[in-house]
Amino acid sequence: MNFNSIIKEIGRGARGARGLEPALAYESFRALLRGEVDDAQLGAWWIAMRIKGESEEELAAFARAMQDTLSFHVESAEPVVVLPCYNGARQLPNLTPLLAWALAKRDVRVLLHGVRDDPTRVSTFELFSALQFPRAHDAEQANSALRDIGFVFTAIDAIHPMLAQLLANRWRIGVRSTPHTVAKLLQPIEGVAVRTVALTHGDYVERMGVHLQAVRANAVVFRGCEGEPVLHPKRKVSLQLFQNGESLMREWLGVESHNLPETCDIATTVAYIQDVMHGRRPMPEWIEWLAQELQAATHAGITSNNS
Repeated sequence: MNFNSIIKEIGRGARGARGLEPALAYESFRALLRGEVDDAQLGAWWIAMRIKGESEEELAAFARAMQDTLSFHVESAEPVVVLPCYNGARQLPNLTPLLAWALAKRDVRVLLHGVRDDPTRVSTFELFSALQFPRAHDAEQANSALRDIGFVFTAIDAIHPMLAQLLANRWRIGVRSTPHTVAKLLQPIEGVAVRTVALTHGDYVERMGVHLQAVRANAVVFRGCEGEPVLHPKRKVSLQLFQNGESLMREWLGVESHNLPETCDIATTVAYIQDVMHGRRPMPEWIEWLAQELQAATHAGITSNNS
């Protein structure tokens, strides 16, 4: 594919750039996933898209290209909450593993996907490993863990190696870009899924909401704690729920204070999570609140899927 014309369209700056037509957007993202774009053009596309932002049509086309090249899908007769974990923690402890455990205790199936590590943050996968929570490298392991344990993490390099390689260019180029947004739309479940899309910036929350409503997804969109699919304890957070194109707003009001550890390293976070699991500490209010909302969303997903 000749990427010159694509870069010419998207590389005119935030105001002058034009979005790609859906078919061209689809083919361009597949070419990027297959590694068919040279380094200079990849870098130009990466920065141009970061400046321009994705149109709704481009986002939908990129997501289709990603879905069409998944290595495997995970089967579940029960609805599954999907938690994309691509940000990690560098300030507050990363409690995404605790949310997954809390949902499983409510008989809600949970599939997490994301990066294994991040040299600048504490990743959810690293915490899963330290907690000895279930991790899967293929569909059989994921299916088994969902059925027998109720939750499982599959790393992006297992479920979508091409996307993992594309995401890794962040470390060569220096910033995140469109692939990190698209990754949060990955839907690996064959069956009813509620995608939990947590974002860092407010404009992306709105943009993602428009996309999910247009494709009539079962999903929850909100501004996550450092971009992870959990709430910030002290901040007001608007939670937008989508069910078959309909939307509903809920709001977490925040707490005045919390008893979280002052550091977010792996050992400290694991100790805190284990204390909650064993009843030595109370379940954090914001984790309990979000677990309740996601549990309700899975039942709504069943209803809308059967209607």
